[in-house]
Amino acid sequence: MAEKFTIYSSVQSQWVGVMLLALEEKGLKANVDYDVKEITLSTGDNFAPEYIAINPNGTVPSLTAPSLSKPIIESADILRWIDSRGTKTLVPEDEKRSKEILELMHSPSMTTNLILFQARDPAEMEVKKKSGWNGFLEGRQARLEKELAAQPEHPFYVSKTAENLGITSLYRAKVGPEHEGLYHMTDEMYRTMAAGLDKLESLIALPFAAGSRVSEADYNTVPWLAHAMMGADTPVTAIQDFGPLERLIQKTVPDFKIGPKTRQWWSNVAKTEAFKKVYPVLH
Repeated sequence: MAEKFTIYSSVQSQWVGVMLLALEEKGLKANVDYDVKEITLSTGDNFAPEYIAINPNGTVPSLTAPSLSKPIIESADILRWIDSRGTKTLVPEDEKRSKEILELMHSPSMTTNLILFQARDPAEMEVKKKSGWNGFLEGRQARLEKELAAQPEHPFYVSKTAENLGITSLYRAKVGPEHEGLYHMTDEMYRTMAAGLDKLESLIALPFAAGSRVSEADYNTVPWLAHAMMGADTPVTAIQDFGPLERLIQKTVPDFKIGPKTRQWWSNVAKTEAFKKVYPVLH
């Protein structure tokens, strides 16, 4: 019998989707094949010293197992480890294409935090300040400051507290000239995101991302796009509605559209049983 492992998951985490899709694809069951430890991001549970000992980056997901010398803390690596249990099913047909897709979707320039937390003008900033993301940032900041007070020299808490405060302080401040730098940066980042989605369009092979069958290329892209659509205020049950995301990006890049290959790929992958189980709604 295969060893039981532990996953560190969160309903609030984008990249947990990679792991959950892999678990469904392999037919593995919670409490039978693995245990689940839920991490609440909005209260900074991922910054607790106990979790930092598992994942020094303070990110979710993570995976531990008796046979592992150390935890696996990158979602793409977690998928590969899960896929190694039994017959591998998520190995891409076109490994070069898959590698390019993974590098694109996990690149810092494609972060969906842009959609969730940033603003391009005073009107957008006011909306963000009134949104639930304000409370999310404050919850994280409170936890970071608590841990920093307990361990003032800890390099993670020193850097992460300052990083989170950079955006949190703008939410706390009255909207004014000090936000101009954020607006300019955000506008440029939307241009980069649009270019990245155009690149994804060029990389998709069809019917799936890296060939004729579902692979890690698909399951590392689905969570990004689902999270981006959710962040753009797409109704969570409107799985096929790219309109809100397109309109959000079009404010910076007026002629931007989700390409036909991306649309067809999304339609194809949305029919898989793993997608239906993990993404009954956008998250």
